[in-house]
Amino acid sequence: MFDPKIKILLIASLFLSPILLKAQVNASVGTEIGLPSGNFSNLSGIGLGASIKADFLVAENFALTLNAGFMNFFGRQNQLFNVQDLTYLPAKAGLKYHLGESFYAEGQLGAALPLNKNQKTLFAWSPGIGNQFKLSGENKLDLGIRYEAWTGKNNTIGLNRSDTKGFVGIRFAYVFGL
Repeated sequence: MFDPKIKILLIASLFLSPILLKAQVNASVGTEIGLPSGNFSNLSGIGLGASIKADFLVAENFALTLNAGFMNFFGRQNQLFNVQDLTYLPAKAGLKYHLGESFYAEGQLGAALPLNKNQKTLFAWSPGIGNQFKLSGENKLDLGIRYEAWTGKNNTIGLNRSDTKGFVGIRFAYVFGL
């Protein structure tokens, strides 16, 4: 009746809901800059996007994270070829550990869902660090940097190789303490 992915999501949410309902929640809205690395820099010079993120503090310095956004990598153009923009909706979940009052390290796993035709959903992973700067009340500014990679099968016919789009991501966000 339900897609297997939806069943897994429903079961996971049932187990996590008691933890998440008791947790302190911080939500943030941010802008993203992506600086392609490796072979991906041959296709794009820069990516821009936006994201929303929720941190569920489940222990004193430990949080579960949910992150969703929009990312557009602008295609390179020259005399030989014209690469189309690559647009994705990344959705990730992860763990965040506060190493100090404002400094943190985190890791996330998820998927990058394509908005372009002839592109495939890619597995996303990203380790990163960041710092949060206090504002009035519970609100903060968050500056994070991470390496992010989206990996999947190459969508070029006849090639059975891995296709990885790796980039350095910089996120500047406003955090609301809820």
